[in-house]
Amino acid sequence: MNTKEQTRRLWKTCFDDDDAFVDLYFNMRYQEEINQVIEEDGKVVAALQMIPYPMTFCGHDIPMSYISGACTLPDYRNRGIMRRLLYQTHRAMYNQGVLVASLIPAEEWLKAYYGRSGYAVCFNYSTKVINSYEQSVNNYNTNLFISKLDLLKKVSSEVYTFFNEQMNERPCCVQHTIEDMEIVLADLRLSGGDLWTIHEGGLLTGMVFCVPQKDMLSVKEMLLSDAEDETPAILHILTQYKLKKAELFVPSSDADHPLGMARLIDVPACLELFAQSDSGKHIDLYIEVIDDEAIPSNNGFYHLCNGKVERGYQEGPDFRVFTIRELTTWIMKDLHPYMSLMLN
Repeated sequence: MNTKEQTRRLWKTCFDDDDAFVDLYFNMRYQEEINQVIEEDGKVVAALQMIPYPMTFCGHDIPMSYISGACTLPDYRNRGIMRRLLYQTHRAMYNQGVLVASLIPAEEWLKAYYGRSGYAVCFNYSTKVINSYEQSVNNYNTNLFISKLDLLKKVSSEVYTFFNEQMNERPCCVQHTIEDMEIVLADLRLSGGDLWTIHEGGLLTGMVFCVPQKDMLSVKEMLLSDAEDETPAILHILTQYKLKKAELFVPSSDADHPLGMARLIDVPACLELFAQSDSGKHIDLYIEVIDDEAIPSNNGFYHLCNGKVERGYQEGPDFRVFTIRELTTWIMKDLHPYMSLMLN
């Protein structure tokens, strides 16, 4: 049995996903080169996929890697195998030029577990509720043309260009290539969801990724050229599903709803970009990074001053010691990173 089939069987053993989603994942997302495994007793006993994504970070597009499907066979758990696999994966990311790793823990207790490998909770979101019965009738903008996209067709250049431009306006955000958007829409269709487009004066001005549920509409992502179109667009879509309430997931600077975690993979590169950003260019700070066992070259002394980073300095007047997890938290706290439309 080849590695892909073993990884698929491992997934089915560990996760409660139906065959349709597993087929989608292993047909459209899985690739041998992104798969990391641990083999014992002649078989794959632990695996994960490190999925590449672009990410806007401190005014630049950087390579990020998203950890998906991390799992271990039940009989091989509590032996440190997943810690070893994460170590192996972080080394592979570093060698490939990845700057940041991210993941979404499936359960609350996993946040502490991944924290021991350097991950910090950084990606947050808020929810916003729109009730149709609380809105006045003149909220509706009759100039909007709102229609449901056929998810069986390929993404048009108009749709992806608008999507990409809107997503890139977010200063610290996981981005999606056009190939990945095809996977996002396939997963949306599988979930019983829809993508609605909003046109005004013949121009595409909005997109709504949503999944209708029994008593409400779950809006996974909403992108608009004009924020004032939010309520009329949602009210129109609600009438199409005969629903009264919509819950929108939106970027947030608060930790009301913590979602994902991040870990710095290339500390010098991340510090260089951070030092040049609005958040970092006025900082004068000596730091020491410690305890990165997977990537020892990250450890050591750094001096951030006047938008630059220099290595080799010892303790200065303003000095702090960071683990990788603590440094990730410190850098990300004012950047407010956001991710959406992930296969979680």
